[in-house]
Amino acid sequence: MKDNIIAGRYRIETEIGHGGAATVYRAVDTTLDRTVAIKILNPEWAEDPEVVARFRREAHAAAKLNHPHIVQILDTGVDDGIYYLVMEYLPEPDLKKIIREYAPLSARKVIQVAQQCCQALAYAHNQGLVHRDVKPQNILFTDIGIAKLTDFGIAALAGDEPLTSSGMVLATAHYISPEQAQGKPVGPQSDLYSLGCAMYEALTGCTPFTGATPAQIAAMHVRQRPPSPRTLNANVTPSEEYFINKAMAKDPTRRYRSAQEMLADLDKLAAGQELDRTGVLSVSEAATQPFRATPTVPIEPPVRRQSAAERASNAALIRGTVVAVVVTLVVLVLMVWLIPLAFYPGRTPKIIQVPGVKGYTEALAREKLAEAQLEVGRITYEQDDTAPEGVVIDQIPSLGEMVSAGMAVDLVINRGKEIVTVPKVAGDSVATAATTLAEKGLKLGEIAEKFSDKVPTGYVIDQRIEAGTQVEKGTEVALVVSKGPEPAQPEPPADGGEPPAELQPAPVVEPYVSISLDDTYRSADPTERRYLVKVTAMGQDPGQLVEVIKRDESGSPVTELREEMDPGTAKQLHIIGKGNTTIEVYHNGSLIKQVPFTIHEIQTP
Repeated sequence: MKDNIIAGRYRIETEIGHGGAATVYRAVDTTLDRTVAIKILNPEWAEDPEVVARFRREAHAAAKLNHPHIVQILDTGVDDGIYYLVMEYLPEPDLKKIIREYAPLSARKVIQVAQQCCQALAYAHNQGLVHRDVKPQNILFTDIGIAKLTDFGIAALAGDEPLTSSGMVLATAHYISPEQAQGKPVGPQSDLYSLGCAMYEALTGCTPFTGATPAQIAAMHVRQRPPSPRTLNANVTPSEEYFINKAMAKDPTRRYRSAQEMLADLDKLAAGQELDRTGVLSVSEAATQPFRATPTVPIEPPVRRQSAAERASNAALIRGTVVAVVVTLVVLVLMVWLIPLAFYPGRTPKIIQVPGVKGYTEALAREKLAEAQLEVGRITYEQDDTAPEGVVIDQIPSLGEMVSAGMAVDLVINRGKEIVTVPKVAGDSVATAATTLAEKGLKLGEIAEKFSDKVPTGYVIDQRIEAGTQVEKGTEVALVVSKGPEPAQPEPPADGGEPPAELQPAPVVEPYVSISLDDTYRSADPTERRYLVKVTAMGQDPGQLVEVIKRDESGSPVTELREEMDPGTAKQLHIIGKGNTTIEVYHNGSLIKQVPFTIHEIQTP
C-alpha cells in the first residue's frame, strides 16, 4: 500500500472498526469521489490459507446479495498481498453501541429493527445462504435509521460443511445458537435464534447469558434458560416475551420455522396485536413448573392470628409498596416517551411505494423517482427492438413494491438497434462476400448479374451500400456479380440458319450435387445432425471453382469446401450441423443449390 492508497483508487482515512482477523477503515473512492468502508485482512493472517479462504468466502457470499437491508459489497481483491473488501459506508453507530448507551430500548424501535433484519435474512435464506453470526455489532444503520445486516464473513450455503476442518465454531458466544455451539450443522433457524438474542439484549440491556469465558457462555446456550425479559424490563409485554422465547427455543423444531414466519409475528407486534401463544412454554412459566415424576399434595401451613403491631406494620408496607409502584410507573412512562427521542430522533424511515418508470426517458425517470423520494441506482443498457431507443425497459425494485425512502432503484435502458459498418466486399467471390457480411451481422441481399471483361465470373463487381456506411445490424446488402465477358455475337449465315457449332458459346454445365441427411449418425447433443454432401464436376471446363457453405445456429457461416475441380472429379463431405441448418453449394461463384434442414422436421432434398 503506497501513500495509504489501495488498488490505486481507495484512499484510507481512519480506522472505524477492528476485529480478530480484519480491520475496517473509512476510505474515499477517488475514482467515483464517494466515501466507502474498506475491510482489510490483518497482516498476521494474510499468510494463513484458512483465514484468507474465509475472507474470500465473505466477499463471494455477500457480493451475491442485493437487498435494501443488507450492506452492499462494492469491490474486492488483493493489492500487493493486501486482501480487501469494499462496501457502502454507513456513518451511524451499530446496534451494540446504541444498546450500551440507551438500553433498554423501546419495543417499537426494537421490533422495527427486527422486522428489517428479518426481511434481510428471509432474502438471504431464499438464496441458500445462512449468516451464522447475527449480532448487534453486525446490525448497522443508514443516516435515516434504516437497519442493514453486514458481515456475512462465515456465511455458507445451507448444509455446507464448516469452513474449518477442525470443526471450530466461528460465531460470537453471546448470540450463538445451541446447535452451533455443539458443532452441529446449522440452518436458517440458527440465524433466527441469534436475532432473538439480539432483541433480548436490546429490550433488557443484558445479553441472555454471561460467563467468564466464551466456552462457558456457549455451554449456557445449550443447557440453561435465560432470565425472563419481563423480570429485567417490566415494560416488555407478554406477547413480546413469548416472541423472544419462541425465537430462542433450545429445540430448533420449537422455534419459528422460517424468517417469513418470524416476520409475520413481528408485523403483528408492530400493529399492537396479540400473538397466538401456543406451543412454547415461556421462561417465567418454565421457572415455576415442578420437574417431578408424580404429583405431590401441598402442605397447608397452620393459621395464625396477627397481632396489632403486625397489622400496622403490614399496612405501612402496603402503603410503601403502592408509592413505589406509582413512582416506577411514572419513570417507565417518561422512559417510553424519552427513549424514542434519544434513539434516532426524527429519523423514522418513511415507507414509499415504488412508482413505475418503464417507458420513460432516463431524465424523466430520474425526475419521477426524485418526486417519490427515491434515488437512481445502477444503470445498465440492453437492446430491445420492441421499445424506443433511450427509454427504461426494466426497473428493480418493480412497480408497486414498498421500500424505505432514499432507496436506490436500478434502471435498464434500451440502447436501441445496434449500428454496424458495412465492409468492402467488391472483388470477393459471392461465398466470401456472404461470409464477410454475416460476420458483421449483415445479410446477403439481392444479387444482380452483369457481364464484365475485368472481373472473373462469380466475383463481386459492385455493392449497393458503399463500404464504410453505418447501418442497422441485420440490413441486407445487394451485390452486382460478374458473369464473365460478354460472348461475341457471330455473323448470322446468309441463308438465315443456325451458326456453326464452333461459333456457338459452350454451354455451362453445373456439377452434380447430392445433399442428404445421414440417418446413421448419433450424437449426445440432440440438436446435432450430420449431412452427406456429394459433388461431382461435369462438362469440359477444367478448374471449376466449387464452394460448400454451412449455416447453422452455432454462429457464423462455415466454408466446408473451396476447391477447383476438373471434370469427373468427385468430393464427398460429412458436415455436422447444430440446430436449423442450411447447406449451400456455389459453382464458379454462383449459388446452384441451397437446402434447408430444420431440427424438428428434417426435409430430405
